[in-house]
Amino acid sequence: MKKFRLYFDKEKEEAWLNELSQRGWAMTGFFAGLYTFMPCEPGKYIYRVDMRGEAGRTPVWRNDYEEYIELVEETGAEYVCRWGWWLIFRKEAEKGEFTLYTDVESQIALYKRIRWMFLFVGMLECSLALSNTGNLLDFWNRFGYFDGIGFFIFAAVFFAWLVTVGFFLMSLKFTLKMRKLRR
Repeated sequence: MKKFRLYFDKEKEEAWLNELSQRGWAMTGFFAGLYTFMPCEPGKYIYRVDMRGEAGRTPVWRNDYEEYIELVEETGAEYVCRWGWWLIFRKEAEKGEFTLYTDVESQIALYKRIRWMFLFVGMLECSLALSNTGNLLDFWNRFGYFDGIGFFIFAAVFFAWLVTVGFFLMSLKFTLKMRKLRR
């Protein structure tokens, strides 16, 4: 079975993967929002989504995750796949609880990495939105009205600003999660 989903919250993604596992579907792969599942015994696996400590300091195309994967696999977990800086692991439920971050400081460090990623992408998206806003204003100054391409430019500008706001809101969400953990 294949399902398309885009998640910006790792906890929600984990909850969804674990819910599907409870219904008898084991995730076997992921690519650009497309999840692949195979039938399994209901509740067989517990899934965790992780972002390694070097994320953000190393290019996403570097393939030196083997040592970290081996470390996690020593806990009885199994590596499922990787997408960019994100890693997905699973562990058979019968082998016991599966938690990657057991102390508050390591959870906060994870949320800092995730927040940094959202801020970085948000800044890139903001520059795109500013550029598109300039294109929109230029179009308006030249023609004084919107039709055809003008509506396309307006829609692109509106979408770019929506995405920008979304990335900054996600970084705020992870800031609030860190504050909650610190209390």
